[in-house]
Amino acid sequence: MKLECLSELSIYNCMTVTNASVGVSSSSSNCVNSLNCQDGVCADFLIKRHDTRPEFKVKVEDCDGPLDLTDENLVLEASMWATARFKSAVAADDTYFRLADDIGFEQIMVNDIIVVDQVRLPEQMLVIGFDETNKLVRVQRAYHGTTASAYKKGTYIRIFRVLNAAAEIESVYEDILNVDGTTSENQLTETYLVYNWEANDTCLPGCYNFEFKLLQMGLLTTSSLATATITPSWTPSNLTPEDFGCLLGSGVECVRRFPPDKAAFLIQIVDSPTDELLI
Repeated sequence: MKLECLSELSIYNCMTVTNASVGVSSSSSNCVNSLNCQDGVCADFLIKRHDTRPEFKVKVEDCDGPLDLTDENLVLEASMWATARFKSAVAADDTYFRLADDIGFEQIMVNDIIVVDQVRLPEQMLVIGFDETNKLVRVQRAYHGTTASAYKKGTYIRIFRVLNAAAEIESVYEDILNVDGTTSENQLTETYLVYNWEANDTCLPGCYNFEFKLLQMGLLTTSSLATATITPSWTPSNLTPEDFGCLLGSGVECVRRFPPDKAAFLIQIVDSPTDELLI
């Protein structure tokens, strides 16, 4: 089935949430703590720090039942990120900075990729170290062919722990008993999008955003994050949409992201005092 043929979806978390509205605050406060979690907001998925099970798994269906995503040319990817702001202005040649209210500092790991919240040609930064005493983050600027720029105090950033990682499509088949007494064998009854956690994914506690990305591939079967290499101080009128990263990537015919009705799923990694190094 081509992605463009998909109708509106209903997505269900396989984790049962009781006495709370998923992703909806029951409090009037919008304040978040240092781990990016907001009081009164129930996460779509909970996992303990350092755990890799259970996997994150959502069911996808439309009015006609489970989506048929068995096409071998469909590729599923996953991304997970935390959000933060710059505490003060950042110059184009600065290689370290502090986060506003230190929100997000406890969620950053070496080799995470920071993407500045800018719709045209956002700069990427590679995290290479920390000053734990002064709560500074050290980065490699202009990562992945992007260009360093200056940013105002309070500029939003996204801290990617997982970026375009491989995920899985799980299809469940069963024999269905029809009303006339006959049996329809091997019928698709459920379809799931599944992400299996790696140890590095859950190494730091806090609340994160998570998104699945379903790609319909053509002749090629690989995808990559599209970036441009030029960010002039005054944008020339001869630049095309491709110069701004407005392309799908090699061999990609179309893309569909989940969830379709909000920015992302909310993942909460609950702190734990133990890890495998202490055993």
